[in-house]
Amino acid sequence: MTDIVDASEQILCRLSDIEDGDARGCLPADGQDQLFVVRRGAEVVVYLNSCPHNWRPLEYRRHQFLAPDHSHIICYAHGAHFEIDSGYCFAGPCEGKSLVRIPSRLAGDCVVVPRALPPTRWDG
Repeated sequence: MTDIVDASEQILCRLSDIEDGDARGCLPADGQDQLFVVRRGAEVVVYLNSCPHNWRPLEYRRHQFLAPDHSHIICYAHGAHFEIDSGYCFAGPCEGKSLVRIPSRLAGDCVVVPRALPPTRWDG
């Protein structure tokens, strides 16, 4: 599997590990996933797991990033709502701001991202 990425990239997860229309947290550190992936068919978007309202992780439980109907992303701490494709906040305390999107690509069944990632900006 490592022959499909170069030294500046890392494999985040397998596409087949994420149900179509669902999300998955990845790269755990300090008890929280640093990133999360949302799958729509053969397409994925990857975001930093950090709400622009106060830079805290979004999920209330591991891998729980989406609204119950899977139509958008929710920060469960303060109720911010984000578009899946753009990360734009359309409702809540950080309306008008956006999640930090991480460049990603598919390499076979693998979701690949850069090794160098922005800081999570968690306060601890």
